[in-house]
Amino acid sequence: MAKSRRSASLIVLFLVLTIAAILYGANWLLTTAHKNMRHETEQALKNAATQQIALLTVWHGAIKNQVKSFVDVDMLRLFCSEIESAKIDATKLLSIVRPGIDTEEKAPEKDSRIAVFAGRLPGLAQQLQEFVKKNSFFFGYVLTRECKPFLMTAQEYTFDESYENYFKKVIETGQPCLLPIRKMHRELVVDMAFPIFAPQYIDQKGNHVVALFVGTASVQNVISAIDHIDHEGFFTSAILESQKDSLQIIDPLFPGGRRDLDDSWALQNGSLPLAIRNEPTRMEKTIPAYTLAQSVPDLPWLVMQGMRVSVAEMSYLRFKENVYIGVGLSIALTIILITALWWWVVGRRERAHADQMRKLFTIANEQKQILDGVNTALSAGIVLNDLSGKIYYVNQKYADMAHMAPERMFGISYMQLPFDLAQSLVAHTIQINEKPVLTNFTEVLTIDDVNRHFLTACSPCIGEDRILTGMVSVYSDITDLIEAQERAQHMVTQTVEVLVRAMEAIDPYLRGQSKRTAILSCALAKRLNRQDEETLATLRIAANLSQIGMIQLPKSLLLKTGSLSVEERLQMQKHVEYARSSLEGVDFGLPVLEAITQMYERMDGSGYPAHIAGDAICFNARILAVANTFCALMRPRSYRTAHTTESALKIFETQPYKYDLSVTQALREFLASEEGTLFLQELIGTEKTEKQADLTERETLE
Repeated sequence: MAKSRRSASLIVLFLVLTIAAILYGANWLLTTAHKNMRHETEQALKNAATQQIALLTVWHGAIKNQVKSFVDVDMLRLFCSEIESAKIDATKLLSIVRPGIDTEEKAPEKDSRIAVFAGRLPGLAQQLQEFVKKNSFFFGYVLTRECKPFLMTAQEYTFDESYENYFKKVIETGQPCLLPIRKMHRELVVDMAFPIFAPQYIDQKGNHVVALFVGTASVQNVISAIDHIDHEGFFTSAILESQKDSLQIIDPLFPGGRRDLDDSWALQNGSLPLAIRNEPTRMEKTIPAYTLAQSVPDLPWLVMQGMRVSVAEMSYLRFKENVYIGVGLSIALTIILITALWWWVVGRRERAHADQMRKLFTIANEQKQILDGVNTALSAGIVLNDLSGKIYYVNQKYADMAHMAPERMFGISYMQLPFDLAQSLVAHTIQINEKPVLTNFTEVLTIDDVNRHFLTACSPCIGEDRILTGMVSVYSDITDLIEAQERAQHMVTQTVEVLVRAMEAIDPYLRGQSKRTAILSCALAKRLNRQDEETLATLRIAANLSQIGMIQLPKSLLLKTGSLSVEERLQMQKHVEYARSSLEGVDFGLPVLEAITQMYERMDGSGYPAHIAGDAICFNARILAVANTFCALMRPRSYRTAHTTESALKIFETQPYKYDLSVTQALREFLASEEGTLFLQELIGTEKTEKQADLTERETLE
């Protein structure tokens, strides 16, 4: 009985803890989803605001440049400096020229000081009128430092004392200023004040303000370009104007052109952070919305972006509803399972229950051992990570490579891996992110202070929404294979060296020819940006084996002095066929045989053995043809002396061209370089050494 009560208490406790865990998990999911929703909303609104700010910045910059071109005119700056220096009454100057009146009919001013300026005033008034008309301003004014107009295009001066504070600020700071937007004749306009500085030959510092230009321009079009309003009069985009730490939304349809906002629209560090606020609409109501605003540089304006709460939270509310349904089903399922467990505990004897649990444990343990055995037996390291480098699964082999326990690697960042593994994981992730297809990488990683070669296969993980979420990497250790290939390559190299020595023993004129041809052909390939390892290895092997067919030719033919007959020349050309038959069964893993059999072909088809021409000759053979011919020309033969460098190069330029022009040009550039000079010195020095060795050998024999 006591055991039953104890079991019941444990089951109830388990039920409570399970429900609490479900509720906690649901709350965590909803909190995270809400944060993500706010972040995405903020990013979308900021991106939209940035585009609108760029539009306003371009507009303001254009206006600013237009006005600057006017206020920087030397004649205007000099005139204003003289007015300011003479302390002339602006009213008297204004009486001389007024908008709409023919200035030529004006009676001259009796005051001699006024008369000095009267002659220039009409011209300046005309310039002001033309500037205002040309740049689509409504009105333009030129004010003295006392904020009194002496030139204007309007019929009357309409600025009251409240505007003088802005004008005085411009005079004090020397910086342009935009005044509050106002409504004029059912159209939104903005007044802007720009300083007029004294010329530098009067004021060397160039920062003394002698007058102001005030222009009135329409902002109706730019406001219309920024404002976006839905069918209920809700502003998804608008301009806010900041005046004395208070914000007003600019609305062309509202009396006065602006409407006040409540205290929730308070600036923080010059901007309006994302928050839910009651946004006024044109329907005389407010709508709760996510709003933010960012300031426009050099303007007392902010671009506001808004999104209805119902729109922004639409997907979140659907997710929230699904979470609630999931919580309800989970709790119901938990209760059902707990009830079934209660029935199991009460309705079965403890021994039967223990036996059953033991059997279940045995089966689970056996399955775990099987899985662990398979995982341990895998020779390749396997790792699953997302695009940020966070690891979600590794097998035992990869854990051994990282010197970490597999269970401790779940959820860690790539930054916690050893340097080589972390660098490899980042490089593969970037590649898969750019091109999400199965990709193989060959790399060398330092494992246990030993460099190991790996062939890594990286496969992208694509979600149901066809979006890349991560990748699976399988690291296969191919060190033994690479080392076997290197040993095989070494054996091939040694075999080639033996064959070269055999060839040089047959014909003393071939001594060193293969080696020099290999060196020069590789140098030319690098000049032609063909410096991949496959090309260089092909050129080296082909150059060393290019004369192997000479072994089967009669020695008398090889050592004959004088010119060859037609029959002897045809017999000599058979060395290519001899080379083909000798090397045809050898698998070099490279296009060596093709290069050897085509290196005696010529671009005009005059070569041998197949008389192919042009692009039909492989590029490796074209390089070898130039290198082999140049090295041969620079050495004496039984029937001629050695050529000079220039005479050898002229042979390559003989038309019709027999050699690839790009290769011959590379040869000329190489010989002109420091490396080419050293090559020539070694070539000529080797020649002299070989001649001396031949002479010594003959004297010994005699």
